[in-house]
Amino acid sequence: MDTGPTIVIGAGLAGLTAAWTLAREGREVIVLEAEDRVGGRAYSSVDGWSDGQYTDYGGELIDDDYRALTTLCEQAGVELGEPIAYARPQEDDLSTVEGYLRVGTFVIQGEVLDRSACLESASRIREAATAHPPAQQEIVEQWIRRARLAAREAGIMRAVARMLCQLDPWDCDVHFVFGRPSAGFRRIVGGTQELAKKLAEDLDVRLGDPVARVSRIGRVTVETESGASYVGSRVICAAGPYAAVQIGFDPPLPEEKTMAVQSLLPAMGGKVIAQYAEGDAIRGRFREVVYTDGPFNACWVTMHQLDGGPAIVTSFITGQARHVLADEEASLGLLDDLVTKVVDSPVTRLRGEVKNWWADPLAMGVTVTPFDPARPAIAGTLAAMERRTHMAGDYTEAGMAGTLEAAVRSGRRAADEVLRTPQRFHIDDINERLARA
Repeated sequence: MDTGPTIVIGAGLAGLTAAWTLAREGREVIVLEAEDRVGGRAYSSVDGWSDGQYTDYGGELIDDDYRALTTLCEQAGVELGEPIAYARPQEDDLSTVEGYLRVGTFVIQGEVLDRSACLESASRIREAATAHPPAQQEIVEQWIRRARLAAREAGIMRAVARMLCQLDPWDCDVHFVFGRPSAGFRRIVGGTQELAKKLAEDLDVRLGDPVARVSRIGRVTVETESGASYVGSRVICAAGPYAAVQIGFDPPLPEEKTMAVQSLLPAMGGKVIAQYAEGDAIRGRFREVVYTDGPFNACWVTMHQLDGGPAIVTSFITGQARHVLADEEASLGLLDDLVTKVVDSPVTRLRGEVKNWWADPLAMGVTVTPFDPARPAIAGTLAAMERRTHMAGDYTEAGMAGTLEAAVRSGRRAADEVLRTPQRFHIDDINERLARA
């Protein structure tokens, strides 16, 4: 029988889910975190915004399929906001994009498309998908060119693909734009980091001391950069992939695991966030997602339910446009221009922030999204347990890699491995895996 604590590396959602699950079963757990806060990319900004508003630097959207995450919120007593529809899919849709075109706002080639133009483009994309069915292994940009899409429809496809995976259309596969769309989304009230804080409340979390080495000879010994040493029975490495490769493992991790990490493609970029005085006008146009083929791939208001007061617009810049993030004022100026165009009137920025995840040495990107056909093999390799070492993180789950849901699922899986509990599946999870197989 294992004796001694389980040492969890990383206090993001994956690590905290694992630690919280183990602690509920009476296991001793120590969580080590390099940053001076919990949450990882579940990171909220709550100070300095007018009217007590807040926003998220990292992941915030929770769709209907995030069953592990919503269950965890219920168990931890964390409140979810009311759902909002970002798409209106129909039974006979051939692409994800059709559902988004019925609801969202699209700015393509500098023009704000009206609804009739969006529906016309949806029909053209459907015709192209009928004439040129996408192949599973095909890249979005490859399909756009093979199908000979016109400029407007090509811009729409690129915009939606970029929003869904935060990669350029030549870096992501077609399942993003030809899969089933997520119609409804919710957010955690107070920001996503509220869940991380709640999970960490009664845990032994040591902040601000990065892990340097993990010895797995006999028992587990974890050493930090400050020289602190922790001895335990098992270790759960829930650090992000680019933080994990900065840790010295003895013996080294298996070759196939290291190769799998090196094969991952990060979504290089970040968020540009601004609060504007013209709240109601902006909420009216940004309540649903605004998609563009410009530097921003998607924008929305974080607190769509408000009536009156200013509005915070959150936007993403990733991929080839990420250089814009290096100049904060230029980034905010571009967002001002886009908001002005969409609401069709001047706006007054009250405050702005830029979070460049690409420049973060531990995250090195917004998320990680493996190539879809290869996900089961990559995730299986990354998640494999060996030498009392368990791996967690959103990049170790095949089904929803790179999402908040994947982070929670992976943490729960790692805890189950330590507890020697059979992995638990919701019936919808089983159906999802069978469909993917």
